[in-house]
Amino acid sequence: MKNSARQGSRSLRVIWATAAIVVSATGCASHEPSNVEGALADPSVVARLHDLALQLSSIAGVPSPMSMYAAAVSDHQAAERVLSGAIINDHAPVFVIVMTGGPFTALEAPAGVPPSEGNVLTATVNAATYDVTDVGIVNAEPDLSKIASATVDLNAR
Repeated sequence: MKNSARQGSRSLRVIWATAAIVVSATGCASHEPSNVEGALADPSVVARLHDLALQLSSIAGVPSPMSMYAAAVSDHQAAERVLSGAIINDHAPVFVIVMTGGPFTALEAPAGVPPSEGNVLTATVNAATYDVTDVGIVNAEPDLSKIASATVDLNAR
């Protein structure tokens, strides 16, 4: 990934931080899964991820995304390497939400730069707390096949 793309990705994560905190804070009480893969079999977890995905999508200007799915990933650092190329020091289990059907638009941008837009919105969610830790807008779906231990269609609930 080019350095400018990484910088844009980092800036985008910072811009989304406030919205992610607000969305996370409005969620229900924490459901701590015994394992992240099994959590996606729980209808209450799927419903919560569905609602969270719709909130984030609406914030980005797309109230009804074409597709929405969540993947269970046992290591946050591995998830971020695939999603943004970022290297973080966090190995907690996460859910990765992927939505298509944009254009999704970032909330803000640096002065003189138009807000980022893309056809795919991704969000990383801490599996124990449901805090949204990272959000990204890109034009191609990430390949989660090497890191996702389980997936669920959030539109099929």
